[in-house]
This record gives sequence, structure tokens and C-alpha cells, in this order.
Amino acid sequence: MHSYFRAIGFSKLKNKIEQNTLIKTALKEAVDRREIEVGTNTKVIQVFYNIGEGIGLSVVAEADASGTIMVDNSFPYCIGKTTTIQPDIQIDGHTDTEAYSCVSDDYNLGITLIYKLQNVVDYVRSIWLNDYYKNPKKVKFGALSLSGRILYGVHLDHVSLPYEKQPISSKERKKLIAKARSGDLDALENLTIDDMDTFSLASKRIKEEDLLTVIDTYFIPYGIDNEHYSILGTIKKIEEITNEFSGEMVYNLTVLCNDIYINVVINSLDLEGIPKVGRRFKGIIWLQGQVSFF
Repeated sequence: MHSYFRAIGFSKLKNKIEQNTLIKTALKEAVDRREIEVGTNTKVIQVFYNIGEGIGLSVVAEADASGTIMVDNSFPYCIGKTTTIQPDIQIDGHTDTEAYSCVSDDYNLGITLIYKLQNVVDYVRSIWLNDYYKNPKKVKFGALSLSGRILYGVHLDHVSLPYEKQPISSKERKKLIAKARSGDLDALENLTIDDMDTFSLASKRIKEEDLLTVIDTYFIPYGIDNEHYSILGTIKKIEEITNEFSGEMVYNLTVLCNDIYINVVINSLDLEGIPKVGRRFKGIIWLQGQVSFF
């Protein structure tokens, strides 16, 4: 059974039999239904079945001319609300199912991001329309979490720097990373010096302060699953959503993490602390993205 059903309010879902009942309901009643013909008498179908604002269950299936439907895979989702520009989004399919992962180099994070593609049929349609060679650049990030904690926010205005040179701004850092990736040695040197200065500042502060006061945000790959990350970010918006089936309440948190906005959905049963705007969310997430192809 998919463990992340718990994140959208199905903590009492017991087994695959109950999960299949939910999948059948989604196929029958979903309003958002997308399909594309991929061969003679064969269609790929994807439905998005909302069980609350911006969250729900997606089912990917195949159908033949007689109307027989075979479910390929299903997954809970959270739709992101903020469009993020990624330099070059590559999409790779899984070998055993009609599912895809996206790969993009993010200059805000300085790492390669890997996340689940939500809108499968839109991508398949772009392939059949011969638009697959046009690499998309816009994505909305959503995420699900099974464990999280609320921390107080930090105020950096009072922090004195141990060196006269000011740290590189986020905007300038993105430009330097892009240049460094292209082989610019001066940009690479500037990034190295800035990292050394940051390390020097952190080393001095950590002697007298808590680690999570020194570090206000982070985004780190987690475990062996490529789409999972450990994050710490500032809460910018909070929505309380009630699952229309189970009655469980979940939070949809708009989190700013390393200059990237991510909508994180977590069951209220799995969140420690009281979320408020300005406080920080710390937890493990399964990152998803809805990519714009057209």
C-alpha cells in the first residue's frame, strides 16, 4: 500500500483492498480527466480526484476500444501554487510503469533536483505532438510529508559578520553558479571564497548558539530514494484542509526553502508543534512537480 496516503488524510487506510476501492471511486467520479491515444485502440488515461483543495489521488491507467480499463499506478498528490523557473528540465520514464521523474539543475540550491512528474498525460501528449525536444522550464512544486516539526523562526539582522566583505546575494550566487557550470574559473573562485567565509561565520557562532539557529534553511537529499529530501524552511502561508472522506485535518504549508516555494502537505497527526507564519518547518518530504509543457 502507498504509505503517503496518510499525508493527505487517510491514516486509517488498512490495506490494498481499501486502497483499490478508493482508486475505483477516483476513476468513476473524478472531474479532472485527461487522456491521449498512444496506439491503435489504446489510450492512456489520468484522473486527478480532489479530496480537498489542492490535494487528492491521481490514477494512471490504460483503456482499450471496448472501454476496459487497467490501472497502471496511482499516487497521492499536492498541487504547488507557485511557478518556479528551472534552467533545463529533463524527464525520464520508469521501466516498469507509466510514471516519470524530472531532473533539473537548480541554481538556488546548487544541486540537481529529482522529483516525481504529476501530469503524466500532458507529457505523453507532448511526445505524440513531437514537442518533446522542447525542454520545459516552468514547474510548480508540491510535496507530501509523513513527519515534520515546527521550529521558531530566526532573525538575522543582529548577526555580525566576522569579515568585512558582505556575503554574495542569492541573485548573484545563481549567476555565479551558472557561469561556474560553463567553466568560468573566476566565478568558481568567488563561490569558493564565499563558502569559506560562510563556514568561518558558522564555526564561530556554533560555539555559543544552537545549530538550527545558525542554519536558517537547508535542502538535503534524503535516503536512497531520489525524490526524497530533508528540508528546513520558513512558513509563508498555512491552509487547513479537511479530507472529505476520512474527516482528518491536514495542513498545506507554503514553505520558502533556499528561495524555492514548496507546498508541503502533512497530516495534522504527524506534525509536532503549532504552525504559524514566520515559524519554520523541518521534515522529510516526497517532492513532486507539475510541469508546464504548453
